[in-house]
Amino acid sequence: MTAYRAVSLFSGCGGFCEGARLTGLEVAAAVEWDRFALQTYRHNFPEVPLFSGDIHDFLNPESSAWAREADRFKGVDRSTIDMVFGGPPCQGYSQIGTRLLDDPRNELYLQYVRILKTLRPRVFLMENVPNMLLLAKGRFKREVLAALAEAGYSNCGVAVVAATDYGVPQLRKRVIFFGVRDGLALEA
Repeated sequence: MTAYRAVSLFSGCGGFCEGARLTGLEVAAAVEWDRFALQTYRHNFPEVPLFSGDIHDFLNPESSAWAREADRFKGVDRSTIDMVFGGPPCQGYSQIGTRLLDDPRNELYLQYVRILKTLRPRVFLMENVPNMLLLAKGRFKREVLAALAEAGYSNCGVAVVAATDYGVPQLRKRVIFFGVRDGLALEA
């Protein structure tokens, strides 16, 4: 059986990618812009094509940065990607962050959605902090779910999970948005 192929967004140093790899997923591409995280990611995942730049440029045919890099990602398209996963920056939502409604990082989930529209994977996972669900009386939760539905992922849900329940030695909770592309049935 061929491995399922995934794209990692907001990859950081690769923790989410390691989890994906441990489940048998092939990470076909990753996107990160932080120069320190990039160094660590390249060390940990030298085989993964890494787009080291702004998420706005990834898979964007109007971007000159993408034009320079596109050849390295020829195998990343609608016909080859089964899953998109990643966690947009949380600082604007976090209890210990700014919690400013107009923090530009709060809108980066829209780039995640743009890439879902472009690649049309079967499934997605998006991770963030629980306060993303609560900030502004649930505004961002409603906006994210509406954007996902408009992108063709109305069959989705949200769960708050404790990291310790999954073997992570941290006392922290995370929110997981997950979904299946419209028109696909879940197999039992």
